[in-house]
Amino acid sequence: MLQSFNTTLDRLLGGVQVGSLWMARAGGVLILMTVVLVTIEVFSRQLMGRSAVHATELTGYVMAISTSWAFAYTLMRKAHIRIDALYLIFPIRVRGVLDLLALLAMAWFCILVVGAAFEVAKDSFTGGARANTPLGTPVWIPQFLWVIGLAWFSLAVGLMALRVLLGLLAGDLDGVQRIAGSPTLDEQISDENHEARS
Repeated sequence: MLQSFNTTLDRLLGGVQVGSLWMARAGGVLILMTVVLVTIEVFSRQLMGRSAVHATELTGYVMAISTSWAFAYTLMRKAHIRIDALYLIFPIRVRGVLDLLALLAMAWFCILVVGAAFEVAKDSFTGGARANTPLGTPVWIPQFLWVIGLAWFSLAVGLMALRVLLGLLAGDLDGVQRIAGSPTLDEQISDENHEARS
C-alpha cells in the first residue's frame, strides 16, 4: 500500500520537477528582458539625457518574481545551501529523519510566507493600490506573480515532505536519500559531469 502511494508521489514529483524547470526558465527569460531594458535605459540616458523605460521599477518586480519562480527548481535539484558537516557521518535512517525535519520546517515557513504574501496581494487588488512611480503599476500584478512562485514552491515542499515521511515509514531509505538527502561529493561530481556532457 505504502509502496504504491510512494510510486504515485514519485510521479507527481516528476511532474513538479518539470513544471519547476519551466518556471525557472521563464524567470531566466524575465531576467534577460531586464538586461535588455537596462541596456536601453543606459543608452537612452547617454544619447538623449533621459529615459522613458523605467527599468529600475521593472527590474525590482522581475527579481522578486523570478526568484520565487526558481525556488522549487532549486529544491528539486538539491541546490539550496546546506551545512552537512555532521550530516554525512550519521546513519542513513538518521539522515532521513533530519531531511524530514528540514522539509517540515520549510513547509511551516511556506505556510507563513504564502499566507502573508497572498494577503498583501489581495489587499493591493481590492484596494486598487498602485506604485508611487511614474509608471503607476497596479502592484497586485507583480505581487500575484510572486505569490504563484511561492505557492508552487510550497506544493513542491509539501509533496517532498509527504514522500520522505512515507518513505521512512515504508523503510525506503534509498528513496528518501535520492529525493531529499544531501548529495555526496561523488554524486555532485557525477551530476556536474552529466550536465557537462548534455
